[in-house]
Amino acid sequence: MTDISKPNPTAVDIFRAILDNGSALTLYSANSKTRIPMGTIHRHFKQLEKTGKIRVYESKKKGRKKIEYGPTIQGMISFYRQDKEIAKMIENYFLIWIEHKEFQKDLAAEGFNVTSESLKRSKHVFRKYMDYFAAVEGQIEKIRKGEDAISHDMQIFLGATLLSSNPQYQKLWMDLYNELPGMQKSLDEHMKNMTESYKGFKKNLKRQQHHRLKVK
Repeated sequence: MTDISKPNPTAVDIFRAILDNGSALTLYSANSKTRIPMGTIHRHFKQLEKTGKIRVYESKKKGRKKIEYGPTIQGMISFYRQDKEIAKMIENYFLIWIEHKEFQKDLAAEGFNVTSESLKRSKHVFRKYMDYFAAVEGQIEKIRKGEDAISHDMQIFLGATLLSSNPQYQKLWMDLYNELPGMQKSLDEHMKNMTESYKGFKKNLKRQQHHRLKVK
């Protein structure tokens, strides 16, 4: 059986059909627009929803309500990487889908200004957002495949972060931190580097903001 969790031309075609339609699609309407067999569309819709790439949108049609699916921001990031046509049209898709409250909610959660007065600026910010997080997703994929090395210290830090909300493992981590000078030193150095990196980021950000004010 084909693993449809991986990049797949059929999944790309289905997702692009949703984007191009400008409004959420049912299984039947997706079948009509793509001519992809209903069973195939059903499997992909199920997988795309499970992985957070599409979600149910409220139907605006009168009469019997049908389940309609629209894109999520995560879905756009994923297919932005996979399809040049989607990447090319991303700002247009932004302007089309921002009319839907479900997409507005996703954008607002990410800090986007969704007011009509800010659309011109927001669509450009959205492309930058896509560029950055598509690259992040690509990096994660490389790590998963073993194509890009990640230091053992970083793996430990990430694993510990994931367990930090669990009281049992939080206590174990604190005990080990106190008992093992080597672990203490490694974590302290990593946190110091993270702090310095963040300070550098904020400094560069202030410099850019100051430059923009001078230009204005």
